[in-house]
Amino acid sequence: MIREAYRATCEFCKGDLDTGEEGVYRWVAGWVKNRDGGGGHGISCPVRSDRYAHHHCVVNAARGFTGQTDLFK
Repeated sequence: MIREAYRATCEFCKGDLDTGEEGVYRWVAGWVKNRDGGGGHGISCPVRSDRYAHHHCVVNAARGFTGQTDLFK
């Protein structure tokens, strides 16, 4: 049973998840500075969003098992 305050919908499988559970992913965006040689340098000033996903759903997406072209769309 998930308490209502911690209930969210997984971005991938659309199933219920408990946001207080260990291993649950939350969408976070931030700033990245471009480097001269390529790549980037992350700045720690994240903007958190109320988008969540199960650990196994994120792992499957990263491995390419979701059929999506972008990881979090």
